[in-house]
Amino acid sequence: MKSCSQKTAIVYKANRWSYADLRNLVDARKIQLVKAGLSEQDRMIVWMENSPEYVATYLAVLELGGIVVALHPQTTAEEVRRIIRHVGGAGLIAAPTVKHWRMSDFESVGLRFLLTGEDIHHRDYRDAGHEVPEDVAQIIYTSGSTGRPKGVVLTHKNLMANTRSILEYLQLTADDSVMAVLPFVYAYGNSVMLTHLFVGGALVIENNMLYPHVVLDGMIKTGVTGFSGVSTTYALLLNHSNLKSYGFPALRYLTHAGGPMPSKLLSRMRTAFPDQRIFLMYGQTEASARLTYLPPELLEVKKESAGRAISGVALKIVREGGETAHPGEVGEVLASGDNIMQGYWRDIELTVGVLQDGWLHTGDLGWLDEEGYLTIVGRNNEMIKAGAYRISPTEIEEVLLQHQQVHEAGVVGIDDPILGQKICAIVTLKEAGTLTDQDLMAYCSQKLVQYKRPKVIAVVPALPKSPSGKILRDRLRAISAGAVST
Repeated sequence: MKSCSQKTAIVYKANRWSYADLRNLVDARKIQLVKAGLSEQDRMIVWMENSPEYVATYLAVLELGGIVVALHPQTTAEEVRRIIRHVGGAGLIAAPTVKHWRMSDFESVGLRFLLTGEDIHHRDYRDAGHEVPEDVAQIIYTSGSTGRPKGVVLTHKNLMANTRSILEYLQLTADDSVMAVLPFVYAYGNSVMLTHLFVGGALVIENNMLYPHVVLDGMIKTGVTGFSGVSTTYALLLNHSNLKSYGFPALRYLTHAGGPMPSKLLSRMRTAFPDQRIFLMYGQTEASARLTYLPPELLEVKKESAGRAISGVALKIVREGGETAHPGEVGEVLASGDNIMQGYWRDIELTVGVLQDGWLHTGDLGWLDEEGYLTIVGRNNEMIKAGAYRISPTEIEEVLLQHQQVHEAGVVGIDDPILGQKICAIVTLKEAGTLTDQDLMAYCSQKLVQYKRPKVIAVVPALPKSPSGKILRDRLRAISAGAVST
């Protein structure tokens, strides 16, 4: 974080924090963490929404040699407990705005301390003795294809490499400011936060994306120069606000990632923001966020392309047998560079499966043209990518199967022009007629955070299976598509 003294670092709820103010927040949090007992390499669970306190906590943990494990405020207490046990968390900071949990939820998970506001609650810490790779700064949890937790281990070197590459193509300076609506706990939002702090820019935090006019008013009032979002973000701006009545004289650029932007949505974006540069980007959490970007001047020339590799990243396409594909030939996308993760926390099997000979196997299918521009054509795994989230179908299936009347369940993602993919569930019942799709929708709303809830649930007599008993997900997608269209 560069020293900018009285220059604005954060704008939040009509209040401003200078870099000097932020420095004071960081120092105060460091004193509290030292008092609580944070040590080097301790994993610190940060269960907070975007706020000045989040930024200060993140920086304080890193400055003390700790490791940030940030979780979305909508994460359930049960999932937080699971991650604490898996990562061997020493401390937990829960923001006052995080609801639906009790102190007793974290009595026996191995924490050394729990922070709520100014209060420190000491616990009976049990160090699991996990070996921590050198230079680790952060562990970002994503859903695994098997439903088991996947903690992406990122070092300071990884984050700095990603930050410098993004700064290079966005040409960010201390004069830039961004409307920050993406959660900092995820890789995309994390990179937005780090890039602006690194150059001494400003973060304008707004957590009310469901009210697009509030975001637009804030952009005008603060004169932001940048905006970052996923397809859902931009669809909300276009469909649920009077965007045409706004002017953005200070706005310089917009960035998009988290899945391909539908061509119709991109066309509308270019019409709505004719004077701004639009950067389409592709990446993964395993790459500290970014792998490619498409220069705005090539939006028309390289239609549907995810762009070229960012500085410091190499890409190649490999066929199923492992041979390098020719230009224009589809295969799995592989990437290498200093921004690539160290592996998955405490999961050698998963790590070996995706990190091989210095290359990250992304699980995505695509092709490179003669000039090195990448086009993504599909996903080589069963993960559902809805909006900014990567979601395990197995995790949702397990929740559905906990219902006493559900016999079998299969969950898939089907194409959606706004979300990228829409979550659909196909279930069979133990006794026909005992439940409706609406009953199951209500059940899921009690058990799953909003972004993991199926948008469609179809009750069928039997799930399509192979002779070996494996559920045929392509057939499930066809059933789901039929259910959506009826």
